[in-house]
Amino acid sequence: MSGWPAAVAAGWHPVAVAARLGTRPLARRLMDVPLVVFAADGVPVVMHDRCPHRAMPLSAGSVQGGAIVCPYHGWAFGADGRCRAVPGARTVPDVAAATLPVRVAGGLVWTTLGNGPFPRLPAVMDDPALDRFWWVPRASTARVLDALENHLDPAHPHLVHPWLVRAPHRRRPARVEVTVDTTGAHARYMEDARATGLLPRLLEGHRWTSIGRLHPPTIGEVAFTGRDGPTLSIAVVFVPESARVTRPYAHFATPRGMVPAAVKRWLLTAFHWPILQQDRRVLARQATREGDYARGPLDFLGPAIWGFANGTPPPPQRYTADMLL
Repeated sequence: MSGWPAAVAAGWHPVAVAARLGTRPLARRLMDVPLVVFAADGVPVVMHDRCPHRAMPLSAGSVQGGAIVCPYHGWAFGADGRCRAVPGARTVPDVAAATLPVRVAGGLVWTTLGNGPFPRLPAVMDDPALDRFWWVPRASTARVLDALENHLDPAHPHLVHPWLVRAPHRRRPARVEVTVDTTGAHARYMEDARATGLLPRLLEGHRWTSIGRLHPPTIGEVAFTGRDGPTLSIAVVFVPESARVTRPYAHFATPRGMVPAAVKRWLLTAFHWPILQQDRRVLARQATREGDYARGPLDFLGPAIWGFANGTPPPPQRYTADMLL
């Protein structure tokens, strides 16, 4: 896995939403490695997307009787990867498709190409008291750490998402508390004002605080609170499909109330679709440029993002700062 940040290369990454994994195999890619994901008798399985017979992609085949069947010669491979059957033959060769470790957590199917620890997931992913759903847009052009930093960056919405997220020419004083420890990092922005962007005004009204949390190596959570408590959490797991292609797994969580969960799901995805497109354009342009990044006075979580990902986390610290948000 040369060329990848150490913690990313060794880490666990999602490849499917568990509840949506049916009988059809899914083609996925993780750090340039083609994978196939399917359910064998209801149990998620992840394999290298290659039939050991003639290298045909197994994702182009089908799932039958708890095994994945190659579309070329019909060889069938069970959940353990072992060949179970060869149509037209009386014997079965002692060969196997390469399998990967699997773990189901937070509603996702995870796998790893390395031997790193399983990440600490945001608590909202398993909170039964919240209305929650996964939104998995298509992969797009972006480097994985750039996409993660973009999600947790407080400084770009005025310019990239004008009027949708922040008013472009209206900035107000805010106090920032930054904490870095051995498990990750977070920044708490004390706003205590009515939101200036269209979407926050409709969804939140008065915003008390906004919070950015880094769950290393590739999970970023943005959460908002009002005077009555939490209003919205958006936790995104960024999956590096290749050096310049990243797939986001976005988890939305809101307090239960009078608005049905299905309605909130429709509203949140509809509202965030234009935001996603704006971020995609910026990240795609950024991905064409190489070179080191300069650190700015508002890059509160950037150093922690790159440090944790590269296996050199910053020392535990806590400090406060002022900004115009």
